[in-house]
Amino acid sequence: MNFLEKIRKNTWLVFFFISVSLIFFVLDPNMILRFFTENSTIIGKVNGENILIKEYVDCFQFLKRFREDEPDHYLKNDAWKLLVHEKVLNQEAKKLGIQSTKVDFWKAIEKQSIYSKIIDFQDDKGKMNMDKFKFYLKNLEKLPSTPQVEEEKNIWSYEKNSISKRIVAKKYVEMLMYGLNTSFVEAKLNYKDKNLFSIIDYIFIPYSEIKKKYYKIKSNEIRDFIKKNKFLYKKENLRNLSFVIFRSYPSLDDEKNMDFKMKKLFQKLKFSNHNSIIVSNQSEKPFDSNFYLKKDIPVVLQHFVDKNNQVGDMFGPVKENNIYVMAKITGKKMIYHSVLSSHILISHKDSVRFSNNRTKKDAEKIAKTIYEIVKKNPNQFNSLVIKKSDDIRTSKKNQGNLGWIKYDDQNEIFKGNKGEFDFFSSKNKKGTIGLSETKFGYHIIRIDNIKDIKPVYQFAIIVKTLTPSKKTEDLLYRKTVQFLKENKNSSLNVFINNARKKRYETIFLKEIKRSQWNIDDLNTELDKEIINWSYEKDRKEGDTKIFSTSNKDYIIVFLSKIQKNGYPIEEIKKNIVPLLINKKIDYYLSNIINNKYVSLEEIASRFSIKINKYHKINFYQSMIGTYQEPKVVGYAFSSKLHKTSKPILGEKGVFFIRPLKRFNTYKKLSYFSDEMESLNTHLRKNVLEKIGDVLIEKSNIKDHRKNI
Repeated sequence: MNFLEKIRKNTWLVFFFISVSLIFFVLDPNMILRFFTENSTIIGKVNGENILIKEYVDCFQFLKRFREDEPDHYLKNDAWKLLVHEKVLNQEAKKLGIQSTKVDFWKAIEKQSIYSKIIDFQDDKGKMNMDKFKFYLKNLEKLPSTPQVEEEKNIWSYEKNSISKRIVAKKYVEMLMYGLNTSFVEAKLNYKDKNLFSIIDYIFIPYSEIKKKYYKIKSNEIRDFIKKNKFLYKKENLRNLSFVIFRSYPSLDDEKNMDFKMKKLFQKLKFSNHNSIIVSNQSEKPFDSNFYLKKDIPVVLQHFVDKNNQVGDMFGPVKENNIYVMAKITGKKMIYHSVLSSHILISHKDSVRFSNNRTKKDAEKIAKTIYEIVKKNPNQFNSLVIKKSDDIRTSKKNQGNLGWIKYDDQNEIFKGNKGEFDFFSSKNKKGTIGLSETKFGYHIIRIDNIKDIKPVYQFAIIVKTLTPSKKTEDLLYRKTVQFLKENKNSSLNVFINNARKKRYETIFLKEIKRSQWNIDDLNTELDKEIINWSYEKDRKEGDTKIFSTSNKDYIIVFLSKIQKNGYPIEEIKKNIVPLLINKKIDYYLSNIINNKYVSLEEIASRFSIKINKYHKINFYQSMIGTYQEPKVVGYAFSSKLHKTSKPILGEKGVFFIRPLKRFNTYKKLSYFSDEMESLNTHLRKNVLEKIGDVLIEKSNIKDHRKNI
């Protein structure tokens, strides 16, 4: 029954899907609160659509499980890129009305899911047997809860929820690729390039053998060339910066003091009835009064409530990455997981989607009157829906029916409910009628059916971050100042090497433009301030300065180079000199062949070079010996047969060639159908990559990962 390891073995599938199949692993304690506070669950946005911390953490944890040897920062970046691409593709598909159906879902499970590659679910022909798979799912739900079983359930849960996104993205990609094909002419030309050959004799003279005579280039030649090509060699206004970073970490004494405070706070919370007040005064996150199903709380709390599920039970305190977390169950109640209901909506001019100009006070009065009528006489509910409800979409067609609503998938009507009507409460019976207010107006709600009684929990959670004390901060500042004092007049290399000897964090030689807002690898709120400092009028090479971040880290900045606008002759000589030498070589060799030597043999004798005879070449590979030289191949197919060419300046040296013969190995046109398919695959791959790049570039992407 256990397919967990078999699923893990299909690691290559991670890179096959457009959207990664994620697994909900146990979260670090410092992430718990982010699932209880709406404002802190967002890690980024793609064109206004949120990327949740839960999505990001799940994706990172999944990649980490299968790529254990790779650094965390690589995996975090890959997780971010995967989520961004998924959002962008689905957003574009949605604009075109692309959707997935139930048929699409099961086809995708059969052909694209991680389960389709597991032999246990396949028939004799290697095709996925859906009956076997559905039997597995049915039995999985009945198994007793263990970490292994829960992990398999979570794999299926995410696969089930995310595969629709993969379907939509796949349909979108297929639509883009529809009609994108290589033309018959292109395929024919490519086929000919592969099968058209030229036989040549040639001489190859490496540049290194002939440049010795031309290694001297006069300064005035360089200046004249730059003058003619100014736009190529104008120097930017740049600064080179290096950094030594002193991270602010709590000391052992700070940790001991915090442990003592947390133990006292634990006892205070445990025996207090003023839970919300304690959380408000002591926690970095506000008190959350919402109730949550077990499956919607972090895994660490899921395991906790398995054995500790009574009001007053305490969790923690636990510490991870200097974050302390403790929790207390402050509420527990039984609810219906699913409720079928109908409603009568009375809107007003201050409500969302209002359809009339009545005041809120008038709407409330009308709603209360209707509520009293239907409470005394429930049989009038259906007729009043049609006569009075402002929800036109449900009143006429469905008699106000809102359908089945799950507790963990509540729509806007029941979010922010300001009434006393507890919609999902297990105390409600069929036919119960209540009054509620939301942003849409006032609702007279009738419970039509109920099912699946489950417990929900409310938590008082305290989160505290261990930060360095003032004493610890002062010690760090003195250490920073002392290091700068000891290395004040040091060169950059000595400065950085001394920092590395002491195992301080360093960033070496970052080239900075004035228009930049961020410095790669540094990424602090001070980046722009540091850049502005480096461009100050009186700044000079070798200048240093200490900057302090908001979290009390200290950064020593070393300005090692100031490059102003201009034309740096010395710096660009490496590019210009070889170019000028090649021009002289071309002139020299052209004169030789034009004035003295007319045959390949005579040129070979002049330079004491061996002739390479009967060499076969074609356009497709453009190889001359071990070198790729498309320019030389072009000459081979365009020059007259048996005539020695002028010197051809290739990538690696000078060539003289003599074409002897040209021939083709063409077959009938039917033979290059495979050629068309090969070119189509290559074309679609390139186009898809470019479309992806353009979509990302044109999207409004906000990355808040630095804030967590």
